[in-house]
Amino acid sequence: MSGMSFTIDGKTFDHERVDQHLTMGDVEEWTITNPSMVDHPFHIHVWQFQVTEACDQRLVSPGLKDTVVVPAGGWVKFVLHITDFPGKAVYHCHILDHEDQGMMGIFEATA
Repeated sequence: MSGMSFTIDGKTFDHERVDQHLTMGDVEEWTITNPSMVDHPFHIHVWQFQVTEACDQRLVSPGLKDTVVVPAGGWVKFVLHITDFPGKAVYHCHILDHEDQGMMGIFEATA
């Protein structure tokens, strides 16, 4: 995997940086894209989300999730309700090696 970049939004993880600023009570729609040649299971802490659209429609299934596989060269769109937890948490690739190499970000929800 020489030359593979382990980033989200072009940045490697920095525990002192907040990558996404969210507002309590909002509903957000996120689109996660994966330009690499490897599937990445995307995981978000604290809140669950509902997948609404994907490049591979088989990924769209009823129910709330905290992890979804973003296929190589593909994308997934989901709706996230910002409720019940003000403060900071993380989102990341759920492949441990990728997460350890920086494929992670921090979000902060405020009132």
